[in-house]
Amino acid sequence: MESSESRFKQSFPAIIPIYLTGEPNQPIQLYQGSLKITQEGTVYEGNGTVFFEWLPSPDVKFLFSKSDNEFLIQLELGKGNLNLSEIQSYAEVFISSIPMDFEHESGDISGTLNKPAILRSENNLSHIVFHLTNFHQFSGMPISTSRAMWRGRLILEAENWNVFIDSLQNLGDIIKSLESKGGYAITHVGRLERSDKKPFTTKDADDVLEALHWFVSFCRGFRTSPILLVGYDNSSEKVWENCTYSYTTSAWRSVHSWFADSQDSCSLGKLFPGFLNRWRSTTWNQPIRFAIHWYLESIAQAGAVQGSIVLMQAAFEILAWTLLVEEKGIISQQEFEKLKAAEKLRHLLSQCGVPLKIPDSLTELLKASKELNWVDGAQALTEIRNAIVHPNPKKRQKYLNRPFPEQIDAYKLGLWYLELILLNLFEYKGKYFNRIANKEFYQENIEVVPWG
Repeated sequence: MESSESRFKQSFPAIIPIYLTGEPNQPIQLYQGSLKITQEGTVYEGNGTVFFEWLPSPDVKFLFSKSDNEFLIQLELGKGNLNLSEIQSYAEVFISSIPMDFEHESGDISGTLNKPAILRSENNLSHIVFHLTNFHQFSGMPISTSRAMWRGRLILEAENWNVFIDSLQNLGDIIKSLESKGGYAITHVGRLERSDKKPFTTKDADDVLEALHWFVSFCRGFRTSPILLVGYDNSSEKVWENCTYSYTTSAWRSVHSWFADSQDSCSLGKLFPGFLNRWRSTTWNQPIRFAIHWYLESIAQAGAVQGSIVLMQAAFEILAWTLLVEEKGIISQQEFEKLKAAEKLRHLLSQCGVPLKIPDSLTELLKASKELNWVDGAQALTEIRNAIVHPNPKKRQKYLNRPFPEQIDAYKLGLWYLELILLNLFEYKGKYFNRIANKEFYQENIEVVPWG
């Protein structure tokens, strides 16, 4: 029998997070000590803290306590500069609160950081450690600490970059707390480095980190992003830190995306190179952003089910144009503009290897298709969308008289289409969560993509 010691030797050392949330929405202290605020040549010194606050939305804030209130009357609300004296770091801030009545109020000054507090150098980085909130629990490569081992590593490799993302050891407990309380919690910690081990700058890493935001958001089904970035040099000394918030991160939601909870992390590893290839393309970068944005908003049911059906059509339009007109040139601009929405979607689905037939599991939509002579899913989806958005009273009434379960089926079909189209564009061949399979057991809904 294999010993526990030998198993630990076969695992990767777990990445140690720099910051943790003991409970969802718990503020994270980033700095405590001497602070100096400068505004229009006037300097105020004292002690205070800089902290990452989650609610009502993630932001980095500071609280500056000054015992001597004599000069604070000169301070105004607005921009200023904050010096974190003990680590020689500077940040541009917005002062949002100052004491006005010194006889009855404390001398607290507070505000938010507008731009990152940069610690030392932005060059010659060996690797960057980052944190993720509210991400999936997946089955990954084995990782370990001195006391435990778990299957928690995701490896993403593309171009000259390696990204390692480790789930926290107590991720199950964290997710239970998020399901109960909602909000935000750090669930994973990651590491970005070059595969050739060469040093890099923060500017080099910016595009990869931005791409990673869109990638993990597409995989999660709502927005999440690398946050609380800490850079190290070849001596493993911390030389750079960016604690400000660059991209939107959503509060916890119990939603399904194409990547299922507890699915093998290899699926994400297979997807990343194709995703990054499209991301680097000047033709595809903007359409991918738009399509993933509408995908996430549709899952969130922005504007309810009806609004999501409309938003998905916007994603189909831009993807169809980019693939059929710009990349493949199989349809001219003039021809494309003359096509009906159903024909555009039909061409797009066919090029991406997505079945046109309405799946048998969508029973309500199948009934409607027989009643209304819809030939396939493309026509069904666009007919329902047209009835929502067009002002024609006859069409509007026709939609309003349809049963709501039929609209739910159309919503599911649209999300399924959009997921498969994007997966195909990213040249993915692997397993995904089929949201319309409707099989009894959750894991039975994980299938190979139609073209795989």
